[in-house]
Amino acid sequence: MRRRLSIAAVLLLLLPCLPARSQGTWVSKDYDFAVYLIDNDLKRDAAKLLSGSYNPSDTLTWLRGWTAYQLKQLDTALPILKSVPAGSPFKDRSIFYSTAVSAHLGDYNPSPELETYSGPYAELKGLQLAGLALLRDDPESFRRAAASFSYSDYTIQDAERKLDGIYSSRYEARRKSPWLAAGASALVPGLGKVYAGRLGEGIAAFLLTGAAAAITAEHWIKDGPSDWKTIVPGILCGALYIGNIYGSYVSVSIYNQKIHDEQQTAILYNIHIPLRSVFK
Repeated sequence: MRRRLSIAAVLLLLLPCLPARSQGTWVSKDYDFAVYLIDNDLKRDAAKLLSGSYNPSDTLTWLRGWTAYQLKQLDTALPILKSVPAGSPFKDRSIFYSTAVSAHLGDYNPSPELETYSGPYAELKGLQLAGLALLRDDPESFRRAAASFSYSDYTIQDAERKLDGIYSSRYEARRKSPWLAAGASALVPGLGKVYAGRLGEGIAAFLLTGAAAAITAEHWIKDGPSDWKTIVPGILCGALYIGNIYGSYVSVSIYNQKIHDEQQTAILYNIHIPLRSVFK
Protein backbone atom coordinates (compact mmCIF):
# COMPACT_ATOMS: atom_id res chain seq x y z
CA MET A 1 0.00 0.00 0.00
CA ARG A 2 2.79 2.41 0.92
CA ARG A 3 4.54 1.61 -2.33
CA ARG A 4 1.41 2.43 -4.34
CA LEU A 5 0.98 5.72 -2.50
CA SER A 6 4.63 6.59 -3.08
CA ILE A 7 4.28 5.89 -6.81
CA ALA A 8 1.11 8.01 -6.96
CA ALA A 9 2.86 10.87 -5.15
CA VAL A 10 5.76 10.81 -7.60
CA LEU A 11 3.38 10.79 -10.54
CA LEU A 12 1.50 13.77 -9.11
CA LEU A 13 4.74 15.70 -8.74
CA LEU A 14 5.65 14.91 -12.32
CA LEU A 15 2.17 15.63 -13.70
CA PRO A 16 2.68 19.41 -14.25
CA CYS A 17 5.91 18.66 -16.10
CA LEU A 18 4.45 16.08 -18.46
CA PRO A 19 4.22 17.17 -22.10
CA ALA A 20 0.80 17.45 -23.71
CA ARG A 21 -0.58 14.17 -25.00
CA SER A 22 0.03 13.68 -28.67
CA GLN A 23 -2.82 12.83 -30.98
CA GLY A 24 -3.37 9.10 -31.09
CA THR A 25 -3.26 8.51 -27.32
CA TRP A 26 -6.31 6.82 -25.81
CA VAL A 27 -7.49 7.75 -22.33
CA SER A 28 -8.18 4.09 -21.54
CA LYS A 29 -4.43 3.74 -20.85
CA ASP A 30 -4.78 6.24 -17.99
CA TYR A 31 -8.29 5.28 -16.90
CA ASP A 32 -7.27 3.52 -13.67
CA PHE A 33 -4.96 6.37 -12.70
CA ALA A 34 -7.67 8.98 -13.34
CA VAL A 35 -10.14 7.02 -11.20
CA TYR A 36 -7.48 6.64 -8.50
CA LEU A 37 -6.97 10.41 -8.41
CA ILE A 38 -10.71 11.07 -8.13
CA ASP A 39 -11.20 8.44 -5.44
CA ASN A 40 -8.35 9.91 -3.38
CA ASP A 41 -9.68 13.48 -3.43
CA LEU A 42 -7.22 14.60 -6.09
CA LYS A 43 -9.94 15.74 -8.44
CA ARG A 44 -8.15 18.82 -9.75
CA ASP A 45 -5.17 16.68 -10.68
CA ALA A 46 -7.55 14.32 -12.47
CA ALA A 47 -9.04 17.26 -14.37
CA LYS A 48 -5.54 18.38 -15.41
CA LEU A 49 -4.70 14.88 -16.57
CA LEU A 50 -7.92 14.59 -18.59
CA SER A 51 -7.37 17.97 -20.26
CA GLY A 52 -4.65 16.39 -22.38
CA SER A 53 -5.07 15.84 -26.11
CA TYR A 54 -6.57 12.39 -25.98
CA ASN A 55 -8.44 10.84 -28.86
CA PRO A 56 -12.18 11.53 -28.54
CA SER A 57 -13.99 8.61 -26.92
CA ASP A 58 -16.98 7.89 -24.74
CA THR A 59 -14.58 6.94 -21.93
CA LEU A 60 -12.95 10.37 -22.10
CA THR A 61 -16.34 12.09 -22.17
CA TRP A 62 -17.53 10.18 -19.13
CA LEU A 63 -14.34 10.80 -17.15
CA ARG A 64 -14.41 14.54 -17.88
CA GLY A 65 -18.08 14.80 -16.93
CA TRP A 66 -17.66 12.74 -13.79
CA THR A 67 -14.61 14.74 -12.73
CA ALA A 68 -16.50 18.02 -13.20
CA TYR A 69 -19.34 16.55 -11.13
CA GLN A 70 -16.92 15.58 -8.36
CA LEU A 71 -15.52 19.12 -8.42
CA LYS A 72 -19.11 20.40 -8.03
CA GLN A 73 -18.83 22.20 -11.37
CA LEU A 74 -22.40 21.19 -12.15
CA ASP A 75 -23.03 23.58 -15.05
CA THR A 76 -19.95 22.16 -16.75
CA ALA A 77 -20.67 18.55 -15.87
CA LEU A 78 -24.27 18.41 -17.12
CA PRO A 79 -23.77 18.85 -20.89
CA ILE A 80 -20.73 16.55 -20.83
CA LEU A 81 -22.61 13.78 -19.03
CA LYS A 82 -25.55 14.12 -21.40
CA SER A 83 -23.24 13.79 -24.40
CA VAL A 84 -22.11 10.25 -23.53
CA PRO A 85 -23.36 8.32 -26.57
CA ALA A 86 -25.91 5.52 -26.58
CA GLY A 87 -24.29 2.11 -26.53
CA SER A 88 -21.43 3.28 -24.33
CA PRO A 89 -20.69 1.17 -21.24
CA PHE A 90 -20.89 4.48 -19.37
CA LYS A 91 -24.32 5.44 -20.72
CA ASP A 92 -26.32 4.07 -17.79
CA ARG A 93 -24.34 5.92 -15.18
CA SER A 94 -24.31 9.10 -17.27
CA ILE A 95 -28.14 9.06 -17.37
CA PHE A 96 -28.47 8.75 -13.60
CA TYR A 97 -25.69 11.20 -12.74
CA SER A 98 -27.02 13.79 -15.19
CA THR A 99 -30.48 13.43 -13.60
CA ALA A 100 -29.00 14.16 -10.16
CA VAL A 101 -27.06 17.14 -11.53
CA SER A 102 -30.15 18.55 -13.29
CA ALA A 103 -32.14 18.28 -10.05
CA HIS A 104 -29.44 20.13 -8.12
CA LEU A 105 -29.60 22.86 -10.77
CA GLY A 106 -33.35 23.20 -10.25
CA ASP A 107 -34.75 21.13 -13.14
CA TYR A 108 -37.11 18.59 -11.59
CA ASN A 109 -38.52 17.17 -14.83
CA PRO A 110 -37.17 13.76 -15.85
CA SER A 111 -35.23 13.61 -19.09
CA PRO A 112 -36.63 11.51 -21.96
CA GLU A 113 -33.62 9.19 -21.53
CA LEU A 114 -34.56 8.50 -17.92
CA GLU A 115 -38.26 8.03 -18.69
CA THR A 116 -37.56 5.55 -21.51
CA TYR A 117 -34.68 3.78 -19.75
CA SER A 118 -35.08 -0.01 -19.83
CA GLY A 119 -31.68 -1.20 -18.66
CA PRO A 120 -30.68 -3.24 -15.61
CA TYR A 121 -31.18 -0.40 -13.11
CA ALA A 122 -34.98 -0.24 -13.20
CA GLU A 123 -35.31 0.24 -9.44
CA LEU A 124 -32.78 3.08 -9.46
CA LYS A 125 -34.85 4.66 -12.24
CA GLY A 126 -37.91 4.40 -10.00
CA LEU A 127 -36.00 6.01 -7.13
CA GLN A 128 -34.97 9.00 -9.21
CA LEU A 129 -38.42 9.41 -10.78
CA ALA A 130 -39.98 9.27 -7.31
CA GLY A 131 -37.54 11.87 -6.00
CA LEU A 132 -38.19 14.21 -8.92
CA ALA A 133 -41.94 13.82 -8.37
CA LEU A 134 -41.57 14.89 -4.73
CA LEU A 135 -39.42 17.84 -5.77
CA ARG A 136 -42.21 18.89 -8.16
CA ASP A 137 -44.90 18.29 -5.50
CA ASP A 138 -46.53 15.63 -7.68
CA PRO A 139 -47.83 12.88 -5.35
CA GLU A 140 -49.53 10.89 -8.12
CA SER A 141 -46.28 10.55 -10.09
CA PHE A 142 -44.50 9.59 -6.88
CA ARG A 143 -46.93 6.73 -6.25
CA ARG A 144 -46.43 5.41 -9.78
CA ALA A 145 -42.64 5.55 -9.52
CA ALA A 146 -42.55 4.16 -5.97
CA ALA A 147 -44.38 1.04 -7.15
CA SER A 148 -40.95 -0.21 -8.28
CA PHE A 149 -39.50 -0.03 -4.74
CA SER A 150 -38.56 -3.49 -3.49
CA TYR A 151 -36.42 -2.42 -0.50
CA SER A 152 -34.21 -5.42 -1.24
CA ASP A 153 -31.22 -3.66 -2.85
CA TYR A 154 -28.98 -2.50 -0.01
CA THR A 155 -27.47 0.26 -2.18
CA ILE A 156 -30.78 2.12 -2.50
CA GLN A 157 -33.14 0.68 0.13
CA ASP A 158 -32.35 3.40 2.67
CA ALA A 159 -33.04 6.13 0.08
CA GLU A 160 -36.32 4.44 -0.86
CA ARG A 161 -37.45 4.45 2.77
CA LYS A 162 -36.41 8.10 3.20
CA LEU A 163 -38.47 9.14 0.18
CA ASP A 164 -41.43 7.11 1.47
CA GLY A 165 -41.15 8.91 4.79
CA ILE A 166 -41.09 12.32 3.12
CA TYR A 167 -44.15 11.41 1.05
CA SER A 168 -46.05 10.31 4.17
CA SER A 169 -45.06 13.44 6.07
CA ARG A 170 -45.97 15.75 3.21
CA TYR A 171 -49.21 14.21 1.94
CA GLU A 172 -50.61 11.85 4.58
CA ALA A 173 -49.76 13.34 7.98
CA ARG A 174 -51.69 16.36 9.22
CA ARG A 175 -49.64 19.52 8.79
CA LYS A 176 -49.82 22.53 11.07
CA SER A 177 -52.36 25.08 9.88
CA PRO A 178 -51.53 28.82 9.87
CA TRP A 179 -55.25 29.57 10.13
CA LEU A 180 -55.62 27.35 13.18
CA ALA A 181 -52.70 29.18 14.78
CA ALA A 182 -54.32 32.55 14.06
CA GLY A 183 -57.64 31.36 15.49
CA ALA A 184 -55.99 29.99 18.62
CA SER A 185 -54.27 33.33 19.25
CA ALA A 186 -57.56 35.13 18.71
CA LEU A 187 -59.08 33.06 21.53
CA VAL A 188 -56.06 33.12 23.84
CA PRO A 189 -53.18 35.48 22.99
CA GLY A 190 -49.97 33.49 22.54
CA LEU A 191 -51.66 30.12 22.09
CA GLY A 192 -50.98 30.15 18.34
CA LYS A 193 -47.26 30.70 19.00
CA VAL A 194 -47.26 27.71 21.34
CA TYR A 195 -48.96 25.67 18.58
CA ALA A 196 -46.19 26.78 16.20
CA GLY A 197 -43.59 25.40 18.61
CA ARG A 198 -42.52 28.76 20.06
CA LEU A 199 -43.37 28.33 23.70
CA GLY A 200 -41.33 31.27 24.98
CA GLU A 201 -42.84 33.68 22.46
CA GLY A 202 -46.31 32.37 23.30
CA ILE A 203 -45.88 32.96 27.03
CA ALA A 204 -44.42 36.44 26.42
CA ALA A 205 -47.31 37.36 24.10
CA PHE A 206 -49.87 36.19 26.66
CA LEU A 207 -48.25 38.16 29.49
CA LEU A 208 -47.76 41.36 27.49
CA THR A 209 -51.25 41.36 25.98
CA GLY A 210 -52.77 40.42 29.31
CA ALA A 211 -50.87 43.20 31.12
CA ALA A 212 -51.97 45.79 28.54
CA ALA A 213 -55.57 44.57 28.82
CA ALA A 214 -55.46 44.73 32.62
CA ILE A 215 -54.11 48.30 32.61
CA THR A 216 -56.75 49.34 30.08
CA ALA A 217 -59.53 47.81 32.19
CA GLU A 218 -58.26 49.44 35.36
CA HIS A 219 -58.21 52.93 33.85
CA TRP A 220 -61.53 52.36 32.10
CA ILE A 221 -63.10 51.79 35.51
CA LYS A 222 -61.22 54.61 37.27
CA ASP A 223 -60.96 57.30 34.56
CA GLY A 224 -63.55 56.37 31.94
CA PRO A 225 -63.14 55.24 28.32
CA SER A 226 -62.27 58.69 26.92
CA ASP A 227 -59.31 59.40 29.23
CA TRP A 228 -55.85 59.18 27.64
CA LYS A 229 -54.77 56.81 30.41
CA THR A 230 -57.35 54.39 29.06
CA ILE A 231 -56.86 55.11 25.35
CA VAL A 232 -53.06 54.64 25.23
CA PRO A 233 -52.89 51.19 26.86
CA GLY A 234 -56.07 50.25 24.96
CA ILE A 235 -54.38 51.02 21.64
CA LEU A 236 -51.28 49.10 22.78
CA CYS A 237 -53.42 46.15 23.83
CA GLY A 238 -55.22 46.11 20.48
CA ALA A 239 -51.91 46.29 18.58
CA LEU A 240 -50.47 43.44 20.63
CA TYR A 241 -53.60 41.35 20.14
CA ILE A 242 -53.80 41.81 16.36
CA GLY A 243 -50.04 41.51 15.96
CA ASN A 244 -50.04 38.26 17.87
CA ILE A 245 -52.75 36.80 15.63
CA TYR A 246 -50.80 37.75 12.52
CA GLY A 247 -47.51 36.62 14.06
CA SER A 248 -48.95 33.21 14.89
CA TYR A 249 -50.10 32.78 11.29
CA VAL A 250 -46.66 33.74 9.99
CA SER A 251 -44.86 31.53 12.53
CA VAL A 252 -46.66 28.40 11.34
CA SER A 253 -46.14 29.37 7.69
CA ILE A 254 -42.41 29.75 8.34
CA TYR A 255 -42.37 26.44 10.21
CA ASN A 256 -44.05 24.66 7.29
CA GLN A 257 -41.68 26.25 4.77
CA LYS A 258 -38.67 25.22 6.86
CA ILE A 259 -39.89 21.62 6.92
CA HIS A 260 -40.50 21.74 3.16
CA ASP A 261 -37.03 23.12 2.46
CA GLU A 262 -35.42 20.46 4.66
CA GLN A 263 -37.36 17.79 2.80
CA GLN A 264 -36.26 19.16 -0.58
CA THR A 265 -32.63 18.99 0.55
CA ALA A 266 -33.12 15.43 1.79
CA ILE A 267 -34.70 14.39 -1.53
CA LEU A 268 -31.78 15.80 -3.53
CA TYR A 269 -29.39 13.98 -1.23
CA ASN A 270 -31.19 10.66 -1.60
CA ILE A 271 -31.36 10.67 -5.40
CA HIS A 272 -27.62 11.14 -5.84
CA ILE A 273 -25.87 9.59 -2.82
CA PRO A 274 -26.77 5.98 -3.78
CA LEU A 275 -25.17 6.40 -7.22
CA ARG A 276 -21.64 5.96 -5.89
CA SER A 277 -22.61 2.63 -4.33
CA VAL A 278 -24.55 1.43 -7.37
CA PHE A 279 -21.76 2.30 -9.85
CA LYS A 280 -18.72 1.58 -7.69
